[in-house]
Amino acid sequence: MKVIRINTPEGQFEIDLETVAEDRAEYYAEKNNHSGDSMEWMQDIDNVMDSDYEGIDWIINNSEWEDWEPLANKINDEVHDLTDEDFWSSSDNFEITDI
Repeated sequence: MKVIRINTPEGQFEIDLETVAEDRAEYYAEKNNHSGDSMEWMQDIDNVMDSDYEGIDWIINNSEWEDWEPLANKINDEVHDLTDEDFWSSSDNFEITDI
């Protein structure tokens, strides 16, 4: 299982990468008028799941922490040196990893 691990001022959290991939695929399915079970939709999900960057890029540039916080699992209280006051704006605070 792949997750996006996020360093926040309140600790580290994880979000299921497949959930992020589906969110992105749904956006493009609606924009490009194809269904949620189409070949294009599945390819969008596969592209995110196979990438070390697409899922991170999607959530940073198309949403806010508040959108994902209810879906995130807190894994510890460690606060790492954040690269920016606004942790959500820097991809350095995000990592895709297998768990």
